[in-house]
Amino acid sequence: MKRILKLTLPILLWACGAYAKETQTLYSPDENLSVEVSLTEKIYYSVYFKGERVLEASPLTITIDNKALGADPKLVNSTQIAVDETLEPVWGSRKHIRDNYNQLKLDFEGNYSVEFRAYNQGVAYRFVTNLKEKQVTVNNEEVAFRFNWGVSAWMLDEKSYETNYKLVPLDPQEMQNFNNNQSKVFLPIVVQATPEVKVAVTEAGLYDYPSLFIDRGNDYENFLNGTFEKYALTTKTGGFSNYSQLADKVADYIAITDGTRQYPWRLLIISDDDRTFADCDLVWQLSKPSVIKETSWIEPGKVAWEWWHDYMVEGQDFKGGVNTDTYLYHIDFAAKYGLEYILIDWLWTDKYDLTLFNPDVDLKKITNYAQSKDVKVIVWAPGHTLHRQLDKALSLFVEYGVSGVKADFFGREDQTGIKMYEDIAKATARHKLLIDFHGSAKPTGLSRTYPNVINYEAVAGNEWNKLSDDKVTIAHRVMVPFTRSLQGPMDFTPGGMRNVQSGHKLRMTMPEVQGTRSGEMAMFVLYNEPLKMLCDAPSVYEREPEITGFISQIPTTWDDTKVLEASFGKYLIEARQSGETWYVAGMTGEEARHVNLDFSFLGEGTYAAKILKDGPNAARIGTDYLFEAGEISKDSRLDLKMAAGGGFVIHLIRQQ
Repeated sequence: MKRILKLTLPILLWACGAYAKETQTLYSPDENLSVEVSLTEKIYYSVYFKGERVLEASPLTITIDNKALGADPKLVNSTQIAVDETLEPVWGSRKHIRDNYNQLKLDFEGNYSVEFRAYNQGVAYRFVTNLKEKQVTVNNEEVAFRFNWGVSAWMLDEKSYETNYKLVPLDPQEMQNFNNNQSKVFLPIVVQATPEVKVAVTEAGLYDYPSLFIDRGNDYENFLNGTFEKYALTTKTGGFSNYSQLADKVADYIAITDGTRQYPWRLLIISDDDRTFADCDLVWQLSKPSVIKETSWIEPGKVAWEWWHDYMVEGQDFKGGVNTDTYLYHIDFAAKYGLEYILIDWLWTDKYDLTLFNPDVDLKKITNYAQSKDVKVIVWAPGHTLHRQLDKALSLFVEYGVSGVKADFFGREDQTGIKMYEDIAKATARHKLLIDFHGSAKPTGLSRTYPNVINYEAVAGNEWNKLSDDKVTIAHRVMVPFTRSLQGPMDFTPGGMRNVQSGHKLRMTMPEVQGTRSGEMAMFVLYNEPLKMLCDAPSVYEREPEITGFISQIPTTWDDTKVLEASFGKYLIEARQSGETWYVAGMTGEEARHVNLDFSFLGEGTYAAKILKDGPNAARIGTDYLFEAGEISKDSRLDLKMAAGGGFVIHLIRQQ
């Protein structure tokens, strides 16, 4: 990770243990955001946006070895710094990320500190300890987000990341019928704090510590309280098909950890401009820099995938399934269209012993053939089994020529469960393997520290079109970029070719997807998926070579990203750059939309444009689409119509 330092300016406010101001204020670089920190019986912080309070005074403490740090705080020292750096990620939505913030560090008696950061897009805080004890027990952490009366929030309506966001009034009498009103709510959530301002609540920089969830609680006020899974003393086999090791007996504390450490960031992304939520790097910025020095082997790309379409093979002289011929067939398809990978999903190996292969899958033959076609192979594994057999399994995979692993069915987010992700990331990096976490926790920045962590699921993606008729709706598809994408890369798996506007029917083989063809293909540009699966069958794509060739050329990572228009959960239009090429894509939810595109972001000269858009009958027939060609310059304007659930993709190539 290359870091180009532009400015780091430390400003000493005071250093006097005998004197402490009761209230201190930290401003964002543009001064639109401010954090007011008050030291009373506890540490409290309030947040203001453009002078208006968007977070009421909220307490923060952490109880370690039965002592509450942050209660009765005695300030020893306070310093403030201004930082303006340029960071260069290995991959992402842009080549350069400006890391511009002001930081307030408060040092307290008891050898602990609290750090606050104010960015133009949000604020964050974390505890830092320097305790004399080598190992400590974290009994609990008090995380609270207190909002004014009469506000609402978009929250996941089940105890899962793989579900839909629902706008819910936070007032207690309105929460009675909400699924999560008495138990944990999964992050992120987005609060409409004022009529103009939204506040996304989440965390970043999570290492060796349990995930943060939110409990609405029974308070009459709008208090959202942090809650954590307890430390697991013993585990039991469970979950879907017994793939997981779940907590059984738990302790009365949440973590055992080092006395000297940095704790996770508690993050609020705050804006009155919905474009902020569609393109925000703060989770990545608040995480540890890459520990991988040489990263040329980390190659994002597109994947031919067999599970979603149920191993469908048409027009061939073999039966599709978990067998060698099916994977050779997918390799031929991937090679023809320039896809970088194929995935061998579940059932190719024993779920309890990854060294026992399905005899119908000749892994060495598959990887050798893939290499001859310049295609790489990723294999699936249950996450807990992989963790138990980590170096043994990974060494065997490398010996067989595998390039990455999709680890699945984790099912827990206690401290040990989160540490599993770090262990797997570190081990796969050591073996120069990509890792795609499926059935997983939300990403919280591990992809910055280990950029071989190429995807997380933690979303109701296209696989749910096989399992539910009301999850991957057109409303859900356009909500995802404003909510789940705030956390980082995901594994949504777009590319379904049976597009329907109504009457979605569940089917395990060759599933349907809701919305229009153009809306589905817009996800190849709009969604943050550095490892992007093409979910449908090769034979289906082969019947429409123009659209298959079109999406197969779309990059999965970018040199730059610009959000042109956005309305939270309603529609989104983005422009993304790769070299001299731009892609402009849009998608809309339940309302049809007419847009007039402005191309002033382009450089000089003209661009050859190829446009994929909704056809005139797309409102009734989801598969109706049109291709058009033309020329575009920075002075151009273009009118486009999107049907409900529709979208468009424009490929722009600079002409000589």
